[in-house]
Amino acid sequence: MCDPSKRYLCDVIPVHLYKNNYRLWANLSKVVCPIVSGSFLLFFKACHRYHVHPSPHHLDDLMEQHRGRPILTVSNHMSCLDDPMIWSVLYRYRRMALKWDEIRWTPGAQEILFSKGPALGLFMSFGKAVSCVRGAGIYQPVMDFCVDRLNSGDPVHIFVEGKVNADRDLIRPKWGIGRLVQDCQKPPIVIPFIHKGMEDILPLNTVIPRPFKRLTAVIGKPIDMGPVLESCERHNFTRPTTRKCVTDLIQSELEHLNVTANDLHYGL
Repeated sequence: MCDPSKRYLCDVIPVHLYKNNYRLWANLSKVVCPIVSGSFLLFFKACHRYHVHPSPHHLDDLMEQHRGRPILTVSNHMSCLDDPMIWSVLYRYRRMALKWDEIRWTPGAQEILFSKGPALGLFMSFGKAVSCVRGAGIYQPVMDFCVDRLNSGDPVHIFVEGKVNADRDLIRPKWGIGRLVQDCQKPPIVIPFIHKGMEDILPLNTVIPRPFKRLTAVIGKPIDMGPVLESCERHNFTRPTTRKCVTDLIQSELEHLNVTANDLHYGL
């Protein structure tokens, strides 16, 4: 029985099932991930137009190039279906089908994904989503779990705005991204990207995706966080100041990409 004061530990299903019955959980996850990804890929090809800049599967190629380093992808968050829908386009399908170990982990809002019954929470966990309690801070168990995954070589994706934001302008990234970078055993590679159009495919307060829309994704250049962390250490920055430097850098890169994405998608 879980400690009631730490109820979110019960809801972070992969943390519990993943550690206590890994083989069962992994086998089920290996079935769910390619089925869900393949379904959304067919949905996109049949009902939508999508464009990935600078080239299709560029993010997938970058992850291959930086194999051996912790990989942290970061993006904006425009709808409740951003994950898993955008990954069906950004990943090559063979990664979902044959390279399960290389599929990203991602925190998801506990009150949306993990508090509406055990069946939904379990299903989300098979997609390698873990429950994040908004307002519980950057040292909650789900963040420890993500640090462990990065240190083990698994990619992690963070929607840095911390909530769905359907506006064209970005919300400042949350401090948790700085903590993940700071606590990796090896300085991670951060790959930023911005996507537009999911707010039209699944508008706020709707549950059924709309067909015949357009998705645009702009992949940024990988950021090697090693020099940044070395500079902070050389200047004897405190941990909070280092987190701010990391977060500021990621925000700057995302804002630059956001201008390009707005131009491409909205024709501004």
